[in-house]
Amino acid sequence: MPGSKGGGLRFAAATMGVPLADTVAIGDSDNDLTVNEVAGIGIAMGNGEQCAKDAADWVADAMDTSGLAHAFERLGVV
Repeated sequence: MPGSKGGGLRFAAATMGVPLADTVAIGDSDNDLTVNEVAGIGIAMGNGEQCAKDAADWVADAMDTSGLAHAFERLGVV
């Protein structure tokens, strides 16, 4: 059983046969640090805690300015 969000992502990726380099994590607080460090692309929300921003590969806009939607657009998901 994984002990952190990062461990959970490692477990899920291994179970599904997905390379970690092909994963994305989006977080906004200190409980998201491990998942942003493990993911192929770690994204922090613009209104998130500074520690989350520091651990991320890039910072999206704030949630109240459609930051999640813009992150998905930048990733090419939508």
